[in-house]
Amino acid sequence: TTTTRLALFAVVLAMALVSSRAAQLQDSTFAMSLRVGKDEFDRALNESRELLQFAQDRKMSPNMIMFVRAAVDKIDGALKEFEKRKQDEAAAEARKKKDAPPPVVFTDKEISVKPLKGDGAKKCNIKKYSSVEIPALFAQGKVDLKKPFIVTDGVTDLSELRRRFTAETLMTNSEVQLRYLSPVKAKEKRSFDKQQSNVPEDEQYEYAFVSIDKFFQVCFNLRAKPDFRKAGGADTEHCEQQVAAALVDPSFANYTLRSLGGHLGWLQELEPGRAAFAERAGDLQKLVHGKQDLKAALQRASSRFFAFGPAGSGEQLRQEGMPFVDGLVHGKRRWFMMSPKDFEALRVKAKDTLEPASAFMFFEQQMEELVEEHGLGGKKMKFWQCNQNPGELIYIPGDTIMTSLSLVDSFSYKQHVALSKEVVLGRVNSNIWSPESGMVPTGYQYAACLPEMNLFSAGEKLGKQVHPMQGQIIGQIMAQYYPSAQSRSMLIVNVLSECSGVYGAPEVDAARTYCPRVWADCVGQLEKNAASLGASLPAWLTPEIPSPATIAAAARAEL
Repeated sequence: TTTTRLALFAVVLAMALVSSRAAQLQDSTFAMSLRVGKDEFDRALNESRELLQFAQDRKMSPNMIMFVRAAVDKIDGALKEFEKRKQDEAAAEARKKKDAPPPVVFTDKEISVKPLKGDGAKKCNIKKYSSVEIPALFAQGKVDLKKPFIVTDGVTDLSELRRRFTAETLMTNSEVQLRYLSPVKAKEKRSFDKQQSNVPEDEQYEYAFVSIDKFFQVCFNLRAKPDFRKAGGADTEHCEQQVAAALVDPSFANYTLRSLGGHLGWLQELEPGRAAFAERAGDLQKLVHGKQDLKAALQRASSRFFAFGPAGSGEQLRQEGMPFVDGLVHGKRRWFMMSPKDFEALRVKAKDTLEPASAFMFFEQQMEELVEEHGLGGKKMKFWQCNQNPGELIYIPGDTIMTSLSLVDSFSYKQHVALSKEVVLGRVNSNIWSPESGMVPTGYQYAACLPEMNLFSAGEKLGKQVHPMQGQIIGQIMAQYYPSAQSRSMLIVNVLSECSGVYGAPEVDAARTYCPRVWADCVGQLEKNAASLGASLPAWLTPEIPSPATIAAAARAEL
């Protein structure tokens, strides 16, 4: 029937269609590898170019031409990258020999983080002086040290510093270990309430120690693949570093900011004695934990630092606790500062907006709203702001609330300063015995110089007693974190280093510090600790108080 014939036709047609599809090729993509020997790149490049020309002359398919061209581009790109590396290495070698002009940036394009958008502060309301006029103004008492100011050409030997300190030169130092906090840990640390924790900071925040090379991988774009390059801001906000200058360059102990005309340099009087003690720390290394670099630990107590970080880096609004000057060598930074009184008023009024955040987040998400909605910048909540450029030296009072943001990759020299000799004496004593501070271990280090780390005996001898309840708590904490002879020896060495700085500074009145009363105790206890470890003290360290001449001679010998 007609119906049967149609059904049979449909079956035959379906079978034909299935058969044709089963035999049909599909579009395909092939990934092929090309291996080139290290001595065959030039030959491979020439041959691949010949193949490309042949394919074009024969008018081969676009896909085949594209395949051959990709091989040409890969080989050619590898050769160009190799040539660039050779040029960079030659330039680095020339700079070491001073045959080439100094670089003008901290990082090259391969390492750098892209600068932030915008120009930073819209205006500058910080007083500015030139390095020519400010020494006389200091002498006349006409510089207000309760407010920030800028010395426009205040960085001594700027061109030399720009040549000496670049990412490239820093990475040649394989010994320095930087303390690094991950983004999560850095965020946990931020707080406006300065809590006096009874846990040592290294234990509390779990710092990692990384090499300078590793730091430039983590926080910059050293060896970063194109798709994984960091952008300034959220990727880098936690990356600001501060490291003792002596760790990076021991010769920097002799650097002087001539623009200050000899003023504000009282703390630096302690540096020769401290440096001499640190240089001989190798003789005491066996008395502390093997994983702890004693020399590096002592150098971190210096008053001289380098501060550096990528675009977008900068920590929260905070107080330094001591006045300091910061001289920018490379880059550009945006500064924001407030007096403590005005900042507290802002916290009350803008408690739902103002949060402890990185400098990037403060400028990006908080400042505009604080100005427009909460009166920041008004009569009762004034602030200072300015951009800092290379060569400019900024002074910040110790109690000022401040933050700074690197608008581009930046590097600066930072120096704590003291406004008088009295401040120096107070700082020395607070690093030996300061129970009122509640700071562990700094405020209680002298106790390690006494048997059983007796806090009450320490307070009695130095005339500054520990409150009984506080003494019990602090005693338990000290015993927990410093239980061994090695850990307590580290505290003793800190005290001896502090006093070595005092005794090496003829202009500082050592008799007004705790040092004459603690030196013999500390050396005696350190000797007992050494004996318990099967060691002995070096001949140069005795209970007899060292003279300035002895320390000066030691410093010259180390140099």
